[in-house]
Amino acid sequence: MYKVTVDLARGYFEVTPHGFWTLDTIADFARELEQTVHRIRATGRTPVSLCDLSGAMIQSQEVVAAFIQMMQNPAVRSGRVAVYTPGALTRFQAVRANQDHEEFRFFTCKEAARTWLFAPQE
Repeated sequence: MYKVTVDLARGYFEVTPHGFWTLDTIADFARELEQTVHRIRATGRTPVSLCDLSGAMIQSQEVVAAFIQMMQNPAVRSGRVAVYTPGALTRFQAVRANQDHEEFRFFTCKEAARTWLFAPQE
């Protein structure tokens, strides 16, 4: 349902969701994100993350609501989040689910997303 890849040296992690999620998937995902963010913060870095939605499906309203609630928890949050999504519908759902989070930016080019993540902050 998802893959999380971590680069502790850079304070970076990449999330690649796929398939149709359930509430159990969200719960497992939240636990893994919390552990990942904690590991990166333990290095003294502020986490940055890339969410690659290229293989993601449109999710149920119940799952989207659970995702929105999960994102209220500071323990799963990154300093910057680049969302890569080539599909218009997945982009629309991702924007809607994260509209209250200033740390999110949305990209149709994965390299542009990574460039933004590691660019000096203003």
